[in-house]
Amino acid sequence: MYDLVIKNGTIIDGTGSPGYVADVAVSGGKIVRISKGIDGERVIDAKGLIVSPGFIDSHSHADDAMFEYPDMIEKTEQGITTSIAGQCGISLAPAAEGMNIVNGFGNSRDIFSSFGEMARAVRSLPMGANIMSFVGHGSIRKAVIGYDNRKPTEDEMSAMKALLCDAMENGAVGLSFGLVYTPSCYADINELIELARVVKSYNGVISAHIRSEAFALVEAVEELLEVVKTVGVKAVLSHHKAMYKSNWGKVGRTLKMIDEAVNEGYDVYCDVYPYTASHTTLVSTVIPPEMRAMDSSGIIGLVSDRAMRRRIKEKYTEIYGPDLGYIQIAHCPGYPAYDGLMLDEIAKQRGQDPFDAVFDIIRDSQGDVYICKFVMCEEDVEAVIKHDRAMICTDSSVVKDEAVYHPRLRGSFPRAFRRYVRERKAVSLEEMVRKCTSMPASVYGLSSKGVLKEGYDADICIFDADRITDKADYSDCRQRCEGLEYVIVGGGIAAQNAVYTGSKNGGFIKGHQ
Repeated sequence: MYDLVIKNGTIIDGTGSPGYVADVAVSGGKIVRISKGIDGERVIDAKGLIVSPGFIDSHSHADDAMFEYPDMIEKTEQGITTSIAGQCGISLAPAAEGMNIVNGFGNSRDIFSSFGEMARAVRSLPMGANIMSFVGHGSIRKAVIGYDNRKPTEDEMSAMKALLCDAMENGAVGLSFGLVYTPSCYADINELIELARVVKSYNGVISAHIRSEAFALVEAVEELLEVVKTVGVKAVLSHHKAMYKSNWGKVGRTLKMIDEAVNEGYDVYCDVYPYTASHTTLVSTVIPPEMRAMDSSGIIGLVSDRAMRRRIKEKYTEIYGPDLGYIQIAHCPGYPAYDGLMLDEIAKQRGQDPFDAVFDIIRDSQGDVYICKFVMCEEDVEAVIKHDRAMICTDSSVVKDEAVYHPRLRGSFPRAFRRYVRERKAVSLEEMVRKCTSMPASVYGLSSKGVLKEGYDADICIFDADRITDKADYSDCRQRCEGLEYVIVGGGIAAQNAVYTGSKNGGFIKGHQ
């Protein structure tokens, strides 16, 4: 007898093929039979609904939640059954003893000196959804060199390679670069190439938050493609976009660059979240990289100095102009009442110049301020989503204890179907399912996931294609989606009607299995 039978649904199997009506039988966490006329004691009637593989979040930061929030509630409640984490150069490990890890990782748990140490600690931890992780270049560099803005010595490069080898041998899917964040931004292309060679030797993947997503976007993509062509490594261009109005339209050129590289035989992809606002730190937005080579206490000292405030303001306005009105505060420990407010509104309340308000907010929040930036255009987002090698992602962790955050944390996948399949008709339903399932599974070597096929893992979404809708927005980010009837992880029902059930059939997945 089967553990579960899903009857009468329209199967969209993840490959891009047209849908067809059939039943799906699940036993032992696997899809064991797909045909018509299957019966069982435990049945889900999916008549009129889509049955697809579980969604794969191709760019996630959920590794920071593995030990403290393993339910992964916001993942399962939008259909995500597997996340690819450790992105943007930031991973839970390795970390040097006594050092704060980027973005607060490690502040409330043990410090892991290597990726292998972390992997051994997490491997038996049950989770609401699955997770696979990159090792972060910024985390490796900080563990070896700290915040120094310089090239590594020969010994330091050897130490970085040793940490990278440990990560690859213990299940990292590859190496992620965060080339706008300290200290990853201090690496030159030779360092990127040398480390990418190590990844290539393990048949791994590199991903990159490139050096610029704005005025130097084309040059930043050129740098990543130079690494790819020099090494021959598989690569993913992270959350591809063009920020600020004068750069809108540049993705047309950068997507052509990806096509040209693919036509030359290189394996290059990108991921994208379906929103026109990004989410990042206030420090990385306002303070130039060369001034960020320090820990949080150094940042506080920097923004407390009047002369440095003038220099930062001058540098920023020289590049981006004087307007900060596109910034919404998402997380501000120093002033919780500001969460959800636009920066120009805050400055007006305080009776301050917007830059002085920014510096005070950074200082009084110990640098730990996150923002949403409304700097992209709909046409660019759609162009990237339509690209043949673009995967859907959240670029988010889970909610933890935050009151305001980017709605992509709860709504990326339902929004992709609602806005770009149903409303804008940018891609077909079958193609969107492929972007959410088999494509990321193929890119990241998830050989038993991403396709509805006998013998594959029973990670499954059941949804109403006419109703699936994101409800979270920038003013009310906690609303669950609608039209997502069931999410199944490892054969167990993880969410029903977009509400997490408490099931923990997921866990940490090692790469290169």
